[in-house]
Amino acid sequence: MNLLNKLKLNRLSASFWGYVLVILAIVLPWFLRSGYLFLTDNVWGPIIKLDWTGSWFFLKLLLSGLSFIFPVDFLEKIFISGVLVLILLGGRMFVKAVTSTVSPGLVFVLSLFALFNPFVYDRALYGQSGVLIAYGFLLFAVAYLLRTWRTLDFKNLRLAAVFSALVLMFAVHFIFFLTPFCLLFLIGMFLRRREIKAAGGLKKFWLALLFSIVIVLTINANWLVALTLKASPLANFVQQGITSQDLVAFQTAGKNGLETFTNVLLMSGFWGKDQYRYFDLTTAPGWQRSFILLTPLIFYGVYLSFRKRSRGEKILSAGLFLIFALAVFLAVGIKSPVTRGLTMFLYDHLPLYKGLREPQKWVAVIIPVYLFYLTLGVARLAKVKIILNHKILSGIFLAAVIIMQAPSLLWGFNRQAKATPYPSDWYEADNFLIDRTPQSYNCDDKIIFLPWHAYMSFNWVGKIIANPAATFFSCPILSGTNMEWGGIYDNSQDPDGAVIATWLALKGQGGLPAISGNAPRYIILAKEVDFNSYLWLNKISYLSLIKETPTLLIYEVKF
Repeated sequence: MNLLNKLKLNRLSASFWGYVLVILAIVLPWFLRSGYLFLTDNVWGPIIKLDWTGSWFFLKLLLSGLSFIFPVDFLEKIFISGVLVLILLGGRMFVKAVTSTVSPGLVFVLSLFALFNPFVYDRALYGQSGVLIAYGFLLFAVAYLLRTWRTLDFKNLRLAAVFSALVLMFAVHFIFFLTPFCLLFLIGMFLRRREIKAAGGLKKFWLALLFSIVIVLTINANWLVALTLKASPLANFVQQGITSQDLVAFQTAGKNGLETFTNVLLMSGFWGKDQYRYFDLTTAPGWQRSFILLTPLIFYGVYLSFRKRSRGEKILSAGLFLIFALAVFLAVGIKSPVTRGLTMFLYDHLPLYKGLREPQKWVAVIIPVYLFYLTLGVARLAKVKIILNHKILSGIFLAAVIIMQAPSLLWGFNRQAKATPYPSDWYEADNFLIDRTPQSYNCDDKIIFLPWHAYMSFNWVGKIIANPAATFFSCPILSGTNMEWGGIYDNSQDPDGAVIATWLALKGQGGLPAISGNAPRYIILAKEVDFNSYLWLNKISYLSLIKETPTLLIYEVKF
């Protein structure tokens, strides 16, 4: 191995350890103690439920298999760590697709932009893993589309198809984010049609494109079939459950249209931050300073993308700029009179667009465009003599500026996500129910878990989270489907949830709720939040209290 190859290997090795250190700086506290990580939308327990109609089926199948080897709380930490790694590596691949002239060290620094930004921070702290996974795969998909266009190597197109399929697997509404990039890719290929034809690759292109469509459909076949057979509740939820009130409840954050527009440009504006369930970056003094420092580099990249570039490169840059403008416009949503009309038109007339009830998710499109221009600007400045002579110091400074966009991601999300074990009496209650004799108990019978809230505070967690009962107890759990937010009580379209809500309103009068499938055999009442308002259960003739623990009351239905 010659000296040049050794130097390249050392630089790659240094970059690898850079990625490792960044991830460890975020996730290491989670692995120092046992327990689960409870975020608002992210709750795990010992039970991993499999549903072939769900888009997460294959991932859950893998995790279920691994749970026979590793504790589920450990798998959860590995999973969340993997999501962060995916985003970081997606940023790396995207930067390398933009330019091949940047050193591995600078690729590492620029890839930090994909991870350390308000969009990722907000979604991570809220526990929206599906959105983050889809965003990470989106970076890969766009990177391989860009590579295909530049190299005319159609193997890259197949890889783009694989990552596009994975985008849709974890967040189907990301199809609206993929589409502009795919259209730009097709326009770029049309402009290069003579080159493709001259190289005898026109037939290969169409075959690769057809094969790519097959890849996307095959990878997502399970939930697409379920939708076709109406075996999945997803279509019914989108068509019937989501209403115009959802646009109000999940509108992009901001006091007015101008502030909302500013939030979007700063990659912020997530509605969930206003629930005060985690530290809001925008409340920190000067939180936008890092982005302000990066803005000249991004503008410089825009300038370079049109200066002394080929016609194709200029069209690519112009296309990305149009995608950026569209994404900003749609991300503002109904918050501004200027953008409200288009948002409502798409909501009313574009199939499935109403499923994108959080317009702020369009920021997932804005970030790659920023990263594209930032990479061009930094790559050019890296050749300036003074920076070249101080490249390590310059790289450290740039990395620090990027990380300071979302510094609270570090050290376990600034210790906002802590490993917390379930209470010991939850395990006691679960074993108690499992050990009931077969004559009086069948695990196919469902258990109603109260208080009836989709999101509630648990004393042992110390904050409001999605109800974790269904992921903990071994037997089927019916827990609250009522989100109770933004003027929406319950839009889940779950018939059992509606029946139980009515039964609760009548305080058990008229007998046991007639839910689908097997009738409930037990009712668990957690001693949390407003549980005192459920103590009428003690007066119901067809219920008997059979066990009480420090945090739970268990009732059995008399037959």
